Amino acid sequence: MTSTIVLPRQIPLWLCPELLGEYLSYIHGVDLDACSQVCHYWSEPAKMARFRVIDVDDSAQLILLESNPHHLLYVHCIIGNIGSAFASAISSYPIHLRSLEIRGYDLVMTGDRMNQAIVAFSRTITAFTIHNCLRMSYPAFHGLLQSLTHCKLLEKLTLPSPARILDENLSLEQRAEEANAAFQMLPRGAEDRVKLAFMQLIPNSYRHDPQCAHNPAMKTPHTWEYEWLDLRICPFDLHELATLVIGSARAAEILLPRVSEHLTRLQFCLPFDNYSSWKHYEYLRRSPIILSSLKHLGLTFHIRPSKYILNIIRAPAIKTIHLEWNTSISYSTYELQFRLIDRQISRLDDGHVFPRHLSNIHLVTMLCPDAPWCAQAFPLCSFFGVNVSSYASTSTQTL
Repeated sequence: MTSTIVLPRQIPLWLCPELLGEYLSYIHGVDLDACSQVCHYWSEPAKMARFRVIDVDDSAQLILLESNPHHLLYVHCIIGNIGSAFASAISSYPIHLRSLEIRGYDLVMTGDRMNQAIVAFSRTITAFTIHNCLRMSYPAFHGLLQSLTHCKLLEKLTLPSPARILDENLSLEQRAEEANAAFQMLPRGAEDRVKLAFMQLIPNSYRHDPQCAHNPAMKTPHTWEYEWLDLRICPFDLHELATLVIGSARAAEILLPRVSEHLTRLQFCLPFDNYSSWKHYEYLRRSPIILSSLKHLGLTFHIRPSKYILNIIRAPAIKTIHLEWNTSISYSTYELQFRLIDRQISRLDDGHVFPRHLSNIHLVTMLCPDAPWCAQAFPLCSFFGVNVSSYASTSTQTL
């Protein structure tokens, strides 16, 4: 145990299980090993916390895991790199495994080991996450999608688009042809598709700070990168999707009409939005998508918020709206844009003068405006009794 934690003196030996579990969730590594030795009452919760998440690249943790077959019962999540040897790192199947997580990074990968891991653990996983960049060819991405179809219990999927540029010698037309050829290999009209409740199509780092990166693998995607979401070939059933996190206009145009009935949370994450990003904007502006169940909307940006997304949707049940930007740009820079958004928000419910369920608008940023400024930037919302407030960004807020 490190010198900074003296557990028997800081908290009593006997605690309710929930409180003890919460306390142990903030402790890691060897400190948890020490906690398991405090008393019999602490042993089980400490081991649960110690082995709940297994990093297949942590040899010390793997040795401890294999030292006792009972430890496998505590494993709920396995994490590793895209090229990690998942299948060989764990000798027996952890029957309580629910989540498989991959650290993406800026290396060209085929994904063979990752696909093997997906299939090997497909029996029980309900969540699959690629945290960062996904740099692979479209044929390799097709293989990843096919592997995920084995996960019949899958509910949550975080899957960034593959990098646009792997071969600098390929033209945009050649890249489009490569993507089209790969996606056309997906089976059409497949039955028994996996039903998702949560889908995120951007890296986790983009969710709270979408940036204009120079890295080819993080650039704004072209239209063809989301063609695999076409209803005819998409390997997932999205009709009952409840949460959607996206970072492109094209993804919004493809998905929002399909998920309009059950979607309750939508987060739109773009560094900045422009008219040319929207292929069907004029049509959708005239015939907006009615998101009848949407209650929570998030607009996350880096340079300026999208002024287009609010023109193509209607959300009569909307309750809360988040506007988030994690830069040092002063909130005063956005006052005119927020006034435009204020008017757009007032039109989200065609059946009423103002969305009758809207109660809160949160501005999440590094430099928080005061209450009078918030009311000034959103005069219509304030007039109709909406609480417009701000709080400091921690880059961990979720919609």
